[in-house]
Amino acid sequence: MELIQALNVQGRVISALILRETRARYGNSKLGFFWAMFEPFAHILVFIGIFSALGRAIPLGDSMGVFILTGIVPWLLYSNTLANVMGGLNANRSLLGYPQVMPIDIVISRVILESATIFIVFLLFLGGFSYLGVRIEIDSFLQMFSAYCLLVLFATGIGLINSAIVRAYPSYNSVFTAFSKPLYFISGVFFTADFLAPEVYAAIDFNPLIHLVEWFRSGFYPSFQSHLYDPRYAIAVCLITFAIGLVVERVNSKNARQI
Repeated sequence: MELIQALNVQGRVISALILRETRARYGNSKLGFFWAMFEPFAHILVFIGIFSALGRAIPLGDSMGVFILTGIVPWLLYSNTLANVMGGLNANRSLLGYPQVMPIDIVISRVILESATIFIVFLLFLGGFSYLGVRIEIDSFLQMFSAYCLLVLFATGIGLINSAIVRAYPSYNSVFTAFSKPLYFISGVFFTADFLAPEVYAAIDFNPLIHLVEWFRSGFYPSFQSHLYDPRYAIAVCLITFAIGLVVERVNSKNARQI
């Protein structure tokens, strides 16, 4: 009974935090959701321009926009979720004065809002492309959703670990940002792994993001089944990272109230 009551209280707290975060992002200004739409649109527009200027063919499907969308959505899900988890405690420091609010509640609320927002944006873009006459045919929604959930777990785990490190070493945030920027170019956002030479793919095979992007695209395109990504590796890295993040958060949860 006490467990049920505790979960009920936590559920109400998380719901209130999601509502508060939603109002803070989108309630006071329309620019908040506009940016959520504009960010992937800008990526799509830039890469369409680059591919057109270079005369490159569409790697998959009939639409360059849809191809870039299926790469940029996993990337934005990872990067935005990670950033929101890392900055969650500092942005909501005052809420930790309430005994009902735990640090993990802030993390959960931010993860739910970010992943839901990006998913809605993804659906809106698919609807827009369909309206423009692009044929949208999803091969396996379950496969796409599995990769989507793993990306959320991976980003949350990295965010929790980084959040603890930043509290001890504030300059780490700049170092991590600098070292993570190259991931954008080696995570399959604008190419498929099959396009790469074997020795090149072997050099970036350690990156779980390219496995997850390939997994996501394999679920989206009926005509595409990547044989280079390793689901077992992606699952193992994501679950281990998430578990370490939860342990780190648990160890540092008492210190979080004293930030």
